[in-house]
Amino acid sequence: MLKKFFALTFAFMLFAAQASATTFQSPVKIGHAGTAGAHGLDIDGATKIDGDSDGKGYKKGVALFGDKLYLHFDIATSADYDNGGSFGSSDVKNTVPYYVFEGGTKISRLPNDTGVDMYLLQTEYGAGNGVALIGNRGGKWVKFFDTHDVKQNFGLRGYYTKNIRFSGNTITLVMSSFDQKNSCELRYTWDEAAQWFGIEKI
Repeated sequence: MLKKFFALTFAFMLFAAQASATTFQSPVKIGHAGTAGAHGLDIDGATKIDGDSDGKGYKKGVALFGDKLYLHFDIATSADYDNGGSFGSSDVKNTVPYYVFEGGTKISRLPNDTGVDMYLLQTEYGAGNGVALIGNRGGKWVKFFDTHDVKQNFGLRGYYTKNIRFSGNTITLVMSSFDQKNSCELRYTWDEAAQWFGIEKI
């Protein structure tokens, strides 16, 4: 009887651990922002846009995607990679920089059970592509990762993101060299205690 009790207790604890494990689901596209040349930005899917436009593109302003994610942009600062645009709250001081004045950026909400609102930014531009994950962590908008920085840190400058997989608490970026001769994986695993991602190159 006692053995049966312990067996049931262990099974319950295992089920509870699995039920509380972090899970990432496939991203849900909520918008797109791309260049319209000297005219500024072409914005699709925004629930609200407050900005200057010449009818062909937006030069400066704020766009809201969904009900939580704001994009602040100004073509006058687009020559500076860190100042062309930023995503986050309605307060520009609580945003993270992200360059939107080259190519096109697909903006997606990343459903998860971490308790953190996360958004995936996927950009196609002339020299390849870029992927970043941002989120609202305890009221502060942060950038969890950005392949622009990661590729330099891991010596992957001539690589692009070929595919993205979501499994349990891990997001995997499949990276390939432009000549298709080399490939690797960047695995981002969510640490619940740290409320951050660990990274591993495979």
